[in-house]
Amino acid sequence: MVHFTSIRKTRHYILHHERNFPWSKVVEIIMTTKNIRKKGSVLEIETSDHYILCKLENKILWVINAKYKT
Repeated sequence: MVHFTSIRKTRHYILHHERNFPWSKVVEIIMTTKNIRKKGSVLEIETSDHYILCKLENKILWVINAKYKT
């Protein structure tokens, strides 16, 4: 189980992914997905259609990458 107090955007997400993958969809997926893979401070969330990469730092979940699977 992963515990965090807030979800925030990294500069990388804002510059490279926000235009194609809306923030509301990112938050929805993070809050509803139960299959989160944790590798140290990096988290991978994968559904059949989406991939989200985050890092957990000081109880803040930073979204690095979010994209649709092709």
